[in-house]
Amino acid sequence: MTAFTFEYSHMGEKPIVSETIDIGHPLEVWCHVEALALRLGERPGAFIRVRDDKGQAVVRTGVATALASIETCGCKGCPLKNRAPGGAAAIPAPCRYKAPCACGPEGGETH
Repeated sequence: MTAFTFEYSHMGEKPIVSETIDIGHPLEVWCHVEALALRLGERPGAFIRVRDDKGQAVVRTGVATALASIETCGCKGCPLKNRAPGGAAAIPAPCRYKAPCACGPEGGETH
């Protein structure tokens, strides 16, 4: 497991949310980015940065990009894609599956 820090920010501001999550496979990072974007929603200029356990940035993306990627996920069982409209329902714990696809069943579909 590797600890990754996920930060939700607006340009030029300190992170609004910063949370550290232990992740077992690198493919799981993006799923957590999508879940954070879904949980906090899109705001003009909002972005998500992910840092590894050494403090190095490994992902920096706009929230709109993360939300759009949920809609294009090719996995039929994607837990984020099957959320309630507007993200009002509780979001299931992302990445409960393993590689090759971070959101598909084990040994199942790939992107």
